[in-house]
Amino acid sequence: MAQKKPSHWLLEAPLILFLALVVLPFIIRGFELLGLAKKDSLLLSFLLQQAGFIMGTIYLKNKYPLYPEEKVIFKPNWRHFWKSLLWLPAIILLSILGTSISAEILTPILGPERLQSLLFKESTRVNILFLDSWRLLVVALVICFLGPLSEEMFFRGFFFSRMLATYSPKIAYLVTSLFFALPHFYLVNFLPIFLLSLILCFLARKEGLWAAVGAHVFFNTTVFIIMFLQVSFS
Repeated sequence: MAQKKPSHWLLEAPLILFLALVVLPFIIRGFELLGLAKKDSLLLSFLLQQAGFIMGTIYLKNKYPLYPEEKVIFKPNWRHFWKSLLWLPAIILLSILGTSISAEILTPILGPERLQSLLFKESTRVNILFLDSWRLLVVALVICFLGPLSEEMFFRGFFFSRMLATYSPKIAYLVTSLFFALPHFYLVNFLPIFLLSLILCFLARKEGLWAAVGAHVFFNTTVFIIMFLQVSFS
């Protein structure tokens, strides 16, 4: 049975998010003082972030299950995964629309040159890792598959499902999407990420978690290819 009132998960989930996105990377960056190369510490931070999401989701779902079978959280549905590819054009168009709206709002505030610089910086955060093939391969796997998988397990698989069980669908969609978009620490790309989350929430609710995972994977892969081309030709 679904929970009828908020539980401690609503307090613990942000703590898990803070641990995965801030504490673990901060600890790893500290190893730079011991001689670890900046490239390697950043790469290790990415990997630990995803591990934090996965372990945090396992911990939270086992502690706050909606139903007993939910404790087994890794049940791939490849039909839903590949079917979500049909949503990719709509997601890309919505992302472009979100970026355009953000640009219209922020251009008078930041100026066109500052806006373009910020947008390029947000779109190429990991370009420091594009120095050799093996790091590029690891980053590609994280951005295109491991990241979407771990994030969907946490945001849609755990957080969104509890929000739906506790609040109205409208609140569940909005709060989950804010909870998803804010930790990306984007300004120009905040609205596109927020809109992406709304679609992923819709897919998770209507088609299942693996539809959201698939759409996230296909979108991130497209963005990664564009990002790689930007860095290569800049």
